[in-house]
Amino acid sequence: MLPHGWWRLRLRVSEELREYSKLLERVLAKFPELSKEELEAMVEAKLRSSKLLNRVGALLLVAEELGAFKEAEEKAEQSEIQAYTKLGNLVPGLRDVSVRGTVYALSGPIEVKDHRIMRLKIGDDTGSVDVIIWDEKADEAASMKLKLGDQIAVLHGYTRERVETGRPELHVGRGGLIARLEAEGPDPRSFYLDLGEALEAGDGVYDVKAVVLDPGEERRISTRYGEADVREIRLIGEAGGVRLTVWRERVEDFKDLKPGETIYLTDVRIEGVRASLTSRSILAIREEPSEESLRMIEGRKARNLIVRVLDVVEVAAGAILIATDGEQILRVQLPFKEVKPGDHLLVKEAIRESRRGKIRLLCGEEDVEEVEPEEEIKPPSRLVKLAEISSGRKTELVDVIVEGVLYTKTRLMKVRTRFGEVEKVGFWIRDGEAAVQGSAWRAKAEEIARIREGAKVRLKWVSVRMNVFGEPEIQLDNESIIEVLDGSGQEASSGSGK
Repeated sequence: MLPHGWWRLRLRVSEELREYSKLLERVLAKFPELSKEELEAMVEAKLRSSKLLNRVGALLLVAEELGAFKEAEEKAEQSEIQAYTKLGNLVPGLRDVSVRGTVYALSGPIEVKDHRIMRLKIGDDTGSVDVIIWDEKADEAASMKLKLGDQIAVLHGYTRERVETGRPELHVGRGGLIARLEAEGPDPRSFYLDLGEALEAGDGVYDVKAVVLDPGEERRISTRYGEADVREIRLIGEAGGVRLTVWRERVEDFKDLKPGETIYLTDVRIEGVRASLTSRSILAIREEPSEESLRMIEGRKARNLIVRVLDVVEVAAGAILIATDGEQILRVQLPFKEVKPGDHLLVKEAIRESRRGKIRLLCGEEDVEEVEPEEEIKPPSRLVKLAEISSGRKTELVDVIVEGVLYTKTRLMKVRTRFGEVEKVGFWIRDGEAAVQGSAWRAKAEEIARIREGAKVRLKWVSVRMNVFGEPEIQLDNESIIEVLDGSGQEASSGSGK
């Protein structure tokens, strides 16, 4: 009687042989001077060097050493022949997968309960993945003395879903293998996102490059779990900034940071203007302060500025205030929400940034206090008539206010962007004979979708830009405010942005 599951084993062996034959043909076509017997002898030698390799894995390593994939892998006619899986194509639940990529972060081995674990992050031209190497395989990887920028192959790994992000992670257990490749890979720094780009993408977990504005001071505080060391570090990108909170044993990793130092940090959780480490975070690269980075941080500080609050947009990590100093519109980001329109605030110290014409001040809890000014700040006029926009007299504007009748709109639609799938609505508003088109994204798209056609609206803190068709377009973002007005022009209901 045949053993239980024999047909699954037979199917798996059959698939492996089919994959091996295709890959063998591909390598022989690339190197016609090699005979099939010579190539298979090289494969046998690889198999003898490691009992963990199957024939496909051994052939992959031989082909890699010969340079078979350097040019051919991008050709469309070869795309259906399986070799390495691209990192961007990984999904959770794969039981035997082989990949290659550039090491851009590494940590360990460390002891976790009854296991030894080494962590890598590798990337290719389609994406990146966390690699978790277990027990004796972690010791083998450590003995290889891998360094940033190394090209490696991970053979016979398996994937699981990472709980924090829902993305796949690659595990290397007893049956897996790590091999260093001779090919030269891209700069490991190329796999990190500038902090400003991560902030623009929204809340999430990112591998980021940032400049240290203020390394902060180590403090010891009491928590419900006992006393703990903590450090708050101010980081800035080309646009934007955050406060990174580092706790307990991780404080030591950031102990001697200097202002102007550039750091490359993996798996940072960003929520509004706050950031925190995750269990997978690795401080991978540190670069000494440069003249450019020191000039950058000096130009990003604002001190002793009095502003008047015009609107409050509540976010998960606090509030974004639309404010003015009497001359310009400013966005003041706070880690708390106890502020209301009409308040006057003294900004004692803040990180100043300018992105797409909008000025933003990033403040900590102790950087702002309410004051009674000698004279109330009068807000500048930001109302722009639709006729001025439609005629082309006023375009490329930021933080303006427009009013009109919402007379038509598209359905709520899903649009794919480089940051993922988001919702969008297109619409037109009219004032007399003048009509201008507009677009709203994400939460603002949902707000516009809920407003009936024919309602009079006031759109505050919007941008006006020329679209791809060379026509002016009103653009709403998450900090724009939508007010629905009744027939007399008084506010009837409000989408406050909260």
